[in-house]
Amino acid sequence: MRDQRCSYVVVHEDATAPHELQSFAAYLSSLAVAGCEVVIVDDSPHFDRNRRIFRWVGRHVAALPRHRSLRGAVDPVRAALDLASCEKIVVGNARVRHDADTIAAMCALLDVHEVVEPQDYYDPLPWWGGIDAGRILVHRGIEPLPDHGATFGFRRAAIRGLHGLDALDDGADDAVRRLQTQGAAVHLAGELFVRCEPPTVTSWLRERARHADADFALPLKTAFFFALLPIAALLVAFGNAPLAAAYAGALVAGSLALAVRGRIGAAEVFPLRATLFAPLWMLERSVSVYWALFRKLTGATVERPILAEGRAGVPPAGTAASRR
Repeated sequence: MRDQRCSYVVVHEDATAPHELQSFAAYLSSLAVAGCEVVIVDDSPHFDRNRRIFRWVGRHVAALPRHRSLRGAVDPVRAALDLASCEKIVVGNARVRHDADTIAAMCALLDVHEVVEPQDYYDPLPWWGGIDAGRILVHRGIEPLPDHGATFGFRRAAIRGLHGLDALDDGADDAVRRLQTQGAAVHLAGELFVRCEPPTVTSWLRERARHADADFALPLKTAFFFALLPIAALLVAFGNAPLAAAYAGALVAGSLALAVRGRIGAAEVFPLRATLFAPLWMLERSVSVYWALFRKLTGATVERPILAEGRAGVPPAGTAASRR
């Protein structure tokens, strides 16, 4: 048996039907052929059913209490450190589609960097995927660090040398940002593109409040989006239509300019029409921050597709919670 170049860890959280898991299992099999140790951390309500599919493509294990963050969700960093066997670890979610070339590029970068985050993109690109593509391009136009990136890699020794995993529970939903705040040296591989399949529109809608909630860890960003709609409403209320139109036009022009700038160097995977979704993303996020705030004030938990029953941190009934 040849040496494995890295461990590929993915957290499977939703209750996907068996026939829909076949393509995902085929993808994971291709990574095993490419020389990866494949580890599937299953936190769905159908562990035993999924095992019949996943056990043929990699190590299929249940999420354990020690794999969870203080908020109850499975922390991919904790799970990867506990379960992966290789020094180099690549983490992806269920929609990421690495291939042999991107895995090889990630491993080469991990030879010289502690944490590596490539740029993910959607293909195909439905309208809701277009809004997320607009988000990605706007953030590329502002800073190199991706927003809510879908995949990253790290070296085990580098992460074990941080201040401690408990310190990573700072409320942020972005694992790479959390690692960076604890002293990890992050390499932003913006020239390395990894394909993602878009979520269903139902899953996409469910993620809106969760992403906005995660951004509360970035006060300036959240304050900016909180202010957009009230300012527009005040301008309209005071009857200054030309100023309101100029305000809206400035926001549209600014977001388009940032998206065009962010597309530089990424035109091969982001079609030109993706830039046109940037203003729609700003509108969506302006609404979502209020949705997330309402849920916080009412004590509701921002939905995560992880547990079918019970409280956070308790495996669903029927799962082999201690199976390794």
